[in-house]
Amino acid sequence: MRFSTRSIGRGAGALALAGGVLVATALPAAAASPNRAYAATSGGPISHGPIGQATFPGTSPVTLGSASISGLLTTGVVLDAAGPTSASSTIHNVNASLGKLVALTAGTVHSACSFNTNTGKVSGVAAITNGKVVGVVPITLNSTPPPNTKIVVPGIATITLNRQTTATDGTLTVQAIHVSLLGSTQTLSIGVSVCNAADLAPVPILPSRSAQIALGAVLLLMLFGLGYQVSTRRRRTASA
Repeated sequence: MRFSTRSIGRGAGALALAGGVLVATALPAAAASPNRAYAATSGGPISHGPIGQATFPGTSPVTLGSASISGLLTTGVVLDAAGPTSASSTIHNVNASLGKLVALTAGTVHSACSFNTNTGKVSGVAAITNGKVVGVVPITLNSTPPPNTKIVVPGIATITLNRQTTATDGTLTVQAIHVSLLGSTQTLSIGVSVCNAADLAPVPILPSRSAQIALGAVLLLMLFGLGYQVSTRRRRTASA
């Protein structure tokens, strides 16, 4: 009886290990970086990380009553959101300083991106309401700018509207407004959305009924084999 118990223990351990291997092979591949959206970020002499960042997986949506980067930016209400195939950022009452006499203002700045599960492509958009550069050279900003629309404010800054960049893995980053001050390394990004070229929705360990049936059949066959092995060893022990 002691021999049979040990055999069952060893067999059960092997069965559990085999089941674990089968389940592990059904797990999804390593997750991509999260989809993200945030109100603003800056680099250069005035450096600031993402403000009001929403992520998926993670925390979404994120709402702020206001946002600011000292010496560069003030805003009103911010709403950032990210999902398994999309991300978006909306910022109200934007006022960005481009120098002592020049500023960029807008009623609303918005960016969004999304992954199309049917085509496998990522796309992005940007929208700006009542956007303008005020000061020495007044400029009205396009409300629905095409990707990578560039505006030069002579001697002050280069502004890119609906700036879109794609990483080697297909991840798309959309910046509704990107400012690069001339004669400086200072940059400012407003309304940023980042989307992977993938659906980040959680995948079940056993995604289909057929997979469940297959796993059950394998485990039953292994259990049958274990019972046969124990029965054979009992007979051998009895006849010894």
